[in-house]
Amino acid sequence: MPLTDPVKLTFPRGLSGYDPMRRLLIVLLAVAGLGAGAAIAWWSLRPGETPPEASEDDPRITFPAASRNVRPGVQYVGDAVCAQCHQTEVASYTRHPMGRSLGPTADLQPVEQYGTRARDPFEVDGFRFEVERNGSRMIHRQIRPGADGAAPVRLECDVHFAVGSGARGRTYLVERDGRLFQSPISWFSSKGIWDLTPGFRALEQFGRPADAKCLFCHCNAVEPVAHALNQYRPPLFRGHAIGCERCHGPGELHVGSPTRGDGSDETIVNPGRLEPALRDAVCEQCHLQGEARVVRRGRELFDYRPGLPLHLFLSVFTKPGELTGGAAVGGHAEQMRDSRCFQASGGRLGCISCHDPHSVPGPQKKIAHYRDRCLQCHADRGCSLAPAERRQRSPADSCIDCHMPRAESPIAHTAAADHRIVRRPSPPAPPRPPRPGEIPLRHFHDELVEPHDPEVSRDLGVALAEVGLNNPQALRAVAPHALPLLDAAVVAHSDDVAAREARGYTRWFVGRPADGLMDMEAVLGQVPERESALTYAAALATALGRDGEAIGYWRSAVAVNPWTSIYRSRLAKLLTDRGDWAGALVECEAALRINPFDNDARALRSRCLREPGVGTSPR
Repeated sequence: MPLTDPVKLTFPRGLSGYDPMRRLLIVLLAVAGLGAGAAIAWWSLRPGETPPEASEDDPRITFPAASRNVRPGVQYVGDAVCAQCHQTEVASYTRHPMGRSLGPTADLQPVEQYGTRARDPFEVDGFRFEVERNGSRMIHRQIRPGADGAAPVRLECDVHFAVGSGARGRTYLVERDGRLFQSPISWFSSKGIWDLTPGFRALEQFGRPADAKCLFCHCNAVEPVAHALNQYRPPLFRGHAIGCERCHGPGELHVGSPTRGDGSDETIVNPGRLEPALRDAVCEQCHLQGEARVVRRGRELFDYRPGLPLHLFLSVFTKPGELTGGAAVGGHAEQMRDSRCFQASGGRLGCISCHDPHSVPGPQKKIAHYRDRCLQCHADRGCSLAPAERRQRSPADSCIDCHMPRAESPIAHTAAADHRIVRRPSPPAPPRPPRPGEIPLRHFHDELVEPHDPEVSRDLGVALAEVGLNNPQALRAVAPHALPLLDAAVVAHSDDVAAREARGYTRWFVGRPADGLMDMEAVLGQVPERESALTYAAALATALGRDGEAIGYWRSAVAVNPWTSIYRSRLAKLLTDRGDWAGALVECEAALRINPFDNDARALRSRCLREPGVGTSPR
C-alpha cells in the first residue's frame, strides 16, 4: 500500500481531528534543520577543561579576521567582568530589551497584570487557564472540567524562566530535570491580557520542547546535551539575557591587555568598525530569521563569533519578495535588505546606523532620535511634503510614522516597524504562489556564496525539507528539488546525520516509508540517542507494520526523554496490540502523570484495567 499520507497511515488509531503526535512531529521536524552539531558542547568551559579541538577548515581559524578573539581557544568572561571597566554601558544595556531577553521569573521586573481585566483566568477549547503569582513563584495552571459531575482534571507547573523583555509580551519556560518546555500561557503586553501561546493548541499542555535554536536568540548561553531536543547541562544558563560578548566576542584577551589609545584593539570586536557585511552579521545572528536557518556541516549552532561572516556558520534561506507580497512580513534584516535606502547606501546603512545596541531612546526622545538618524543622509534633501501637510499626517512630525509604519502582528519574530523604509505607505501586494518547478527559497547571502557550492546545495536541501514539513502537500511539491540535493550530500558525507535525517522524512512524505526508515536506521547507527530520529523511526516502523521495532524505538525515546507523554502513550498503544496489558498500564500511568489531558492514554488505561490479572490502580 503506497504511503500517500504518512500521518494517517502511521497513526490510524489516534484521535480524530487534532493528533498530538502529528503536532509533535511538526515540532521535531522543524528542529531537524539544526543539524548534527546544533546540540553539542557550547563555548563556556568549566574550570580545568580545554577548548575542543577545531577542524582545519574552521572559519574561526581560517578567516583573516582583524580581531584575535574570534579564535576558538579564546574564552568568554561574562558581563560582570565587562562591567568592571564599562559600568555606564552595562548599566544602560540592562534596560535595553536585549538585556532583558530572558531571566528567572523570581527576579524579573514584572510587566504582567492579574485578574479578570487581564483575562486571568481565560478559556480556550474547553480548557481553563489560570496564572498565580505567589511571592517569587509564578504558577501556570490548566484545568479541564470533569464530565457528568466528575472531578476536574488539573495540571499546574511552576514556571521558572520568562522569555522576552515584556515590550511586546513574554512567554515562559518550565524546567524538568534539565529539560526546558514552553508553557501554553503567554502575556501579551500590547493587549494587556493573558492568552494561549502563539501556535499552541490547548491539548499540548506543557509539552512543547524549548530547543537550542529558539534559546540561541533569547539567552546568553546554554550547553545542549548532544542529540536531545531540549536538554541542557547544568548550570542551565550561563548568564540569562543576551550578554556583552554576544556582540563583541569573547573577552579573555581584552581583559588581559590595555586598550590602545587610537581606538583600535585587536583583542575585542567593535561592530561599528567592521566592514558592512561583518557589521551586519553581528545583528543578523538573531535578527535574520528567514524561512529556514540551517547549521553548516561541521559547524555548531553556537560557533559563530562577532567579526566573522555569518554565512560560514549558518545558511539562512528566505522567500523571494514576490512570494510573500513584499509587505511588512518577515524580520528586520530581510525587510531592510529590500529597502531603497539600504541598497543606495553602498553599505553605509546598517542596523546600528539607527539603533544604539546599548540603549533605547525614551518616549520623549524617540522621534527626535530617529529623525536625526534620517537626516544623517537626507539633510540636504529633506521631506518633499510641506510642514503643515507633514503634521497633518503625523502631529509630532515623525519620519518613521510615515516611512516605517508599525503593524502589530500576532506572528512571532515579525518586525513591528516596516524596515523597508517605504517612500509612501501602500497596501501589500498579494503574494504570488510558486510556479511549477520553482524553488521557493533563496540564500539570503547569495552574493557571498558560490551558487553551485555542494555544501550550500546540501543546506538548501535541508531547508526545503524543513520548510515543507508543516504542509505535507508543500513538502511533496519541493521534494523533487530537495531529494537530489540530499542524495548528493549523503553520498559525499555518509556521516552527515542532519542531511540523512532530512532525506528520511522527505522520502516518508512522498510515499517511500521503507527508504525513510532505512535513513533513520543509518542515523541511529551513528548516534543511537538522537531523539528526533528515534521518533521518526518509531512512526515509520509502525506505518510499515513492524511493531516490534517500533516498540524498541519508543522505549529508547522514553529513555532519552522521559518527560514527553506522547512517547509513552504511543508505546502503550503498541504494547496493548501485543497483549502486554501490564506494560501498557505502566506507560499509560506515566503518560497521565505528565499530561493528565492525554485522552488516548486515559482510554488505554481504562482498557488495561479491565483485563483479567492486570489489577487495579490508585489513580
